[in-house]
Amino acid sequence: MAASLKVFDAFPKIEDQNKKKSTKGGITSILTYVLIIFIAWSEFGSYFGGFVDQQYIVDGMLRETVPINLDLYVNVPCEWVHVNVRDQTLDRKFASQELKFEEMPFFIPFDVRLNDNPEIVTPELDEILGEAIPAEFREKLDTRMFFDENNPDKSHLPDFNGCHIFGSVNVNQVAGELQVTAKGHGYADYHRAPLEKVNFAHVINEFSFGEFFPYIDNPLDNSAKFNMDDPLTAYVYDTSVIPMIYRKMGAEVDTFQYSVAEHQYKSKESSSSNSFRVPGIFFQYNFENLSIVVSDRRLGFIQFIVRLVAILSFAVYIASWLFILADMFIVIIMGPKWSLRYQPSEQSHGLLE
Repeated sequence: MAASLKVFDAFPKIEDQNKKKSTKGGITSILTYVLIIFIAWSEFGSYFGGFVDQQYIVDGMLRETVPINLDLYVNVPCEWVHVNVRDQTLDRKFASQELKFEEMPFFIPFDVRLNDNPEIVTPELDEILGEAIPAEFREKLDTRMFFDENNPDKSHLPDFNGCHIFGSVNVNQVAGELQVTAKGHGYADYHRAPLEKVNFAHVINEFSFGEFFPYIDNPLDNSAKFNMDDPLTAYVYDTSVIPMIYRKMGAEVDTFQYSVAEHQYKSKESSSSNSFRVPGIFFQYNFENLSIVVSDRRLGFIQFIVRLVAILSFAVYIASWLFILADMFIVIIMGPKWSLRYQPSEQSHGLLE
């Protein structure tokens, strides 16, 4: 006779009618799941979209010269304008031979910052790589609108009292100064500009270092300065230049950015003090020894999984403890029937009841 075996279930299943579900606990669980999904979605976005990494390194690139790109309107006729470069090695360069000059009626465009402090511009990485297209410097202004070949009378022409200075000039990568002055004022010359012709009100359309990228904004771009009370004012821009390297998905842009501080020296104040400055526009520059590398990076897949699991586990752990502490606080203040974890069991009743 075969012995019959009977298996006893140590953990019998609880019938559904004997279970008491908590609506409050279910709502808390749903909120926790929503938080977890949001965190996971954010982490997936960071993984696929990457992140911008910024590092400061010692500039190891040896450059003998660096181009300065200049586009300037000056309220002085071109025949009286001198442009020179002088650096700390006492090397003087006659920059007028490398730049282009064009007679023009001086005006200040309506969309420039007038007598305003330079803005600190921090371009985005995508903007830099998307618009950093090397180009030749801008062409001359189209002044044909002022002339009429069929009309020899030139009385209708505006006064060409200004000069459009534009182009690129190579300077030594040492501290120096780009000087825009009048002939005979500051440097000896065979001719001396009349004082009534000297007025260095100006408009800066472009001022940048390195390879010319026309769509990258710089602190001095689209700015203008003038002083109606003192036309012989000297304008000084003190710039600190730092190499910048932008990298993303194999693309690389090697350029320069700079910060700037400006000063003005009025002729009346200069004559009564030791800080004498001849009238003109002076761009002082100093190259920093550090470079900034801005690159787009992504986490490795294993690193991403470990980070995601760690963050989600921490979120669940914190949510569970917050749930327990909140439940204990509610029970102490309002009683057990308000507990989030369970509902009070109903009292049993007799058959007749």
